[in-house]
Amino acid sequence: MKHPLYTWQRDCIEQWLANDGMGIVKVVTGAGKSRMALSGAKELELSLTNRLKVYIVVPKTFMVGQWTSFIMETYAEYGVNKEDIGCYYGLHKDTPDRSYMIYVINSARYALARHILIDFKKGHSVLVIADECHHYASAENRKIFDFLPKLSHSDKKNYFSLGLSATPLTEGFDDTLVPSLGPLIYTYGFGQAIESKVINNCVLYNIGLRFTGAESIEYADLSIDIAKLLSVSHKYTLISLKEKKQDFFIILRRLAGSKDLPASRWAIGLLGLLYKRRTLIHEASVRLECAAVLISRLDPLSTIIIFGERISQTDFLYESLDKMYPNKVARYHSEMGGDAKKQALDRFKNKEVRILVSCKALDEGFNIPNADVGIVLSSTSAQRQRIQRLGRVLRSSSTKALSNLYYFFISDTVEEKALLKEPVTQMQEFTLHYFSDEKHFSHDVYDELAHRVVEHMNKKKQDESIIDIMRYFLELGQLKSDWLLEEEAIQERVNQSQEKVEKNYWLCMLQMARMREENAALNRVDN
Repeated sequence: MKHPLYTWQRDCIEQWLANDGMGIVKVVTGAGKSRMALSGAKELELSLTNRLKVYIVVPKTFMVGQWTSFIMETYAEYGVNKEDIGCYYGLHKDTPDRSYMIYVINSARYALARHILIDFKKGHSVLVIADECHHYASAENRKIFDFLPKLSHSDKKNYFSLGLSATPLTEGFDDTLVPSLGPLIYTYGFGQAIESKVINNCVLYNIGLRFTGAESIEYADLSIDIAKLLSVSHKYTLISLKEKKQDFFIILRRLAGSKDLPASRWAIGLLGLLYKRRTLIHEASVRLECAAVLISRLDPLSTIIIFGERISQTDFLYESLDKMYPNKVARYHSEMGGDAKKQALDRFKNKEVRILVSCKALDEGFNIPNADVGIVLSSTSAQRQRIQRLGRVLRSSSTKALSNLYYFFISDTVEEKALLKEPVTQMQEFTLHYFSDEKHFSHDVYDELAHRVVEHMNKKKQDESIIDIMRYFLELGQLKSDWLLEEEAIQERVNQSQEKVEKNYWLCMLQMARMREENAALNRVDN
């Protein structure tokens, strides 16, 4: 291949080939799953004596273009061009005689199995690459695997598969995905990718917000009603409240559609209350205000992706930010037309705008490079969504040392605060609080160190005007990660600063870094 593979990609391909070209790969977003898959496919093809047909299945239409580009870039040295790549979705249905066929799942359900069986009759080998494979275990989507029971013993020897996902462990993983694609053969998580510098390191900021008085009362009333229904759950279901939340909701939704009318009514009533409470949390008015204040405190050159849960919320925030930063903001959500969505993404990728406000639609699949900052306005408890969103701001870049992800949560509610259930030891994580009345953030760790820096300056009997200037720059750094850089890196920025204001800011961050290291040393001694 023209560009060398990462070590993890090489190891993964070797593991896949050793497993007879079958298996599922769990790899963090942004680490290069697609390139690994295509490189593995080429190695497999070169080892075969018959023709290999590669079928790539994707969950969304926009991914067809991305995979077409991946194929042409990866296989450029082999003379592969656009004519060798076919697409099958909507009204665009190429004849499946190309070496590489890309199917969107909605069309693949009813055609892929039939097309694959034709290839086996012709004596070809077949490789199915299932991108975002966690989507393909549902009753409808699993139809893409209907060809498997019809394969002869010799055909099965010529069937190869590769499932790709950052979060493959979904309902139906064991019953559908493993029998169809093979077992989980390789895992590459955030910690490994950061340590190997395959993706950027990241600092996580969990920012606690508060309801208004009226919202707090409504939340308390809903919680009381929910508790009452849960207290009689034993009458209708064997659900254990100790089960994982995802399993609880899956069972609850099934019960709502059951023929047992008392149980169905109970489940529907409980789901309705839970939905109202979730909506109240997601649409808390303070979220939009906090986002605007936060952005005003960040580097004016930073590129930012904002993730929301409601389209109305996305539109309102877009309009507010567009007034604050004219021609620097774009939005992306499912109710926009195809051309408008494409234009928004293109403008962000080309750096015509630096803020992209989105609603769920960017959670997975998009190849959006070099966002410095992610702001999660509101979130579900779904582990998959958290991992996908974190992956949006971690793609490797030589121009940024640290990425930042700000996750808003409403304090003293059921809203999940943790971004990742599995720890990422390489990431630093802080909890902050936002006070709406004063438009003020508190950051216990940073604020304590900043206080010590000022005290140190006072002891040196610095002029009060100089200390006031330092307080100003220390406040500027509160919501950034500059103070977490190594001292050498900060000193380099001091040396490179052309303007006095910029130099003074970095000198303050240098003092913070030194105080941070001094504090860490004291903690080590105490322990």
